[in-house]
Amino acid sequence: MRTLQIFSNAVEAEILRTRLDAAGIMAVVNGGEVATMLSHIGSAVVRVRVEVAPEDFQRASEVLREDEIERAERTAWTCSRCDERNEPLFDLCWNCNKVRDDFDVSRPAYEIEPMVVHESGSFVVADQPARTTASENPYAPVLLSEDHRAFRADPFGLEHDTEIVELVSRVFRGAVIGVLVLPPLMTIYVLYLLIFRVPAVAYRDPGMFRRLIASWVLCVITFIFVAIILRTFV
Repeated sequence: MRTLQIFSNAVEAEILRTRLDAAGIMAVVNGGEVATMLSHIGSAVVRVRVEVAPEDFQRASEVLREDEIERAERTAWTCSRCDERNEPLFDLCWNCNKVRDDFDVSRPAYEIEPMVVHESGSFVVADQPARTTASENPYAPVLLSEDHRAFRADPFGLEHDTEIVELVSRVFRGAVIGVLVLPPLMTIYVLYLLIFRVPAVAYRDPGMFRRLIASWVLCVITFIFVAIILRTFV
């Protein structure tokens, strides 16, 4: 057997072996088992070899050269059906599964697109720009309006209702204080807020729901604690 190419790990060698097998060339991988057993050390001390028969060496080398040329010539492309961008190695559109053909517009493989930069607290986040214009193509992805995105993020608009947010925060703080400082007076006040002041819609927001449930639990714990104390001393 003759060594065609040497790799530092068995995965890359198996990929090449599979490619040669698809071209009708028998190849074997030597050293892959040892490299795998030695884990991280294997890539440093063992070289994985892809070997072919001497009579197949020339044809295998030509297959490698053709693949290199094809990779160098391939470009990113825009699907003519749904107008989505696809990377160079994609033969099918990731969005609509259309096979790449001559009608698809080629684009630079490393086209630089402007980033959308916005602040998120103390962090600065850069996102890929979203598609802003809808395509007439029936296969194009559906664009979500800003109002729809805002509705999905906060369907009940509670994050912008400062009165409800402040009320829930006051209920939660009161429940904690009622356990530690002023049982049961503060707890009775918290129960009044929970029953008569907190609107039902507040329970639909996941964050507020957790705080409200925690407040109910703290109130129950406080009353159980007070009952035990009274029973002990009375």
